[in-house]
Amino acid sequence: MDTERLLVSKIIEAGDLGPAAEAGITTAWFADPASARVWAMIVDHKGKYGNVPTIGAVKKDYPTYKLLASQEGLPYLVDQMRSHRHHVLQEAAITDAATMLVNGRTDDVTARLHQLLSELSRSTATTKDIDLSQNGEERLAHYKQLAELDGRLRGIPSGFPAIDAALQGFEPNQLITFVGPPKVGKSTSMLLMAKSANEAGYEPLFVGFEMSNVEQYERLDAIRAKISHSRLRSGQLTAKEQKALDRAIKVQANLPSFHMTTDSSSVLTITGLRAKIERYNPDIVYVDGVYMMQDEEGEPSGSPQALTNITRGLKRLAQQIERPVVIATQALESKMQGKKLTTYSIGYSSSFVQDSDAVIGVERTEEANIQLMKLLLARNAAGLEVYYEWSWEPISFTELDHNPFGGDDEKDLDRIGQEYGW
Repeated sequence: MDTERLLVSKIIEAGDLGPAAEAGITTAWFADPASARVWAMIVDHKGKYGNVPTIGAVKKDYPTYKLLASQEGLPYLVDQMRSHRHHVLQEAAITDAATMLVNGRTDDVTARLHQLLSELSRSTATTKDIDLSQNGEERLAHYKQLAELDGRLRGIPSGFPAIDAALQGFEPNQLITFVGPPKVGKSTSMLLMAKSANEAGYEPLFVGFEMSNVEQYERLDAIRAKISHSRLRSGQLTAKEQKALDRAIKVQANLPSFHMTTDSSSVLTITGLRAKIERYNPDIVYVDGVYMMQDEEGEPSGSPQALTNITRGLKRLAQQIERPVVIATQALESKMQGKKLTTYSIGYSSSFVQDSDAVIGVERTEEANIQLMKLLLARNAAGLEVYYEWSWEPISFTELDHNPFGGDDEKDLDRIGQEYGW
């Protein structure tokens, strides 16, 4: 069956490009050059004149192109075109991979298959349409559920009360970016978020690039047991601390699963992350050091275009799995004017701001044990600033209800409003 020609013919016959356009079909989907040219003509004509060209117009420009009759409807042919596209992609990837394997290029085989999975994901339709005149009862039921929350969060808690109050937790489909300069506590903050979600009854998946699994669980266990992190690492816990650690381990055993993974070689792609999500089925995903992920489009590692591809892919992933994805990335101190963190401070690519539903930052203060956390940007909340007192000996993380540096609260609010534009 000539799927490409049948689809083009049906679009011209029906005068309807809608279903194919909504499915994301582009010229790249066509293996037949003649059908690709006619498709390009249809799209161009629709853009210029607002309608699909007639059979006569197509025959005038492409007199040798043979149109085919079909009794099937457009939705069926669009589905067939998607299956055809997948077959073409799979065939090309398997052929490439087989050649690479024969030539001993095993790493390239893995990369090519990852690229295939990414391409298959992008060619799968994800749009969702609703009619507000028809779904009134559904919306009322939604609002009734919100009323029944009785002050509880809509989403998964972050573990930081002020952030949770503003955002109502991390919700499905959201991409949340956590940002800060090097060595400011981003990894620890991400662990605190995952710990809070786990203790609220959710299963987190925590992906780290900068710390090993051992370093991550040592830090998490010290936090949960509220014991000395340094003595835990050196094997010099007091008897009291050992008991607290034993209790913490037992508490963890009775909580939902908490999956950790580390990628010290920085080879994880979005497709690889999706595979882990499918294996563990977590409620929320945390990626610490997302700028170290590999781009499947072949852009140089760490380049602005590679990071743009990654953030776009992560946002798409969050929407497809219908779960929140929380990522951490670097702020550049060279872009922190007066050592103040803003959305401009995020390193390497503006896509972190463009693709995120919320951007949360952590900033150093003049006191080593006090950090300033900022809600820099959110689609559904105003910005805020809140101070946290952090200590490892003994371990504690406390949200402060005041400015510990004695600022005028009213002036501070005016300054924050001017900084964030609200």
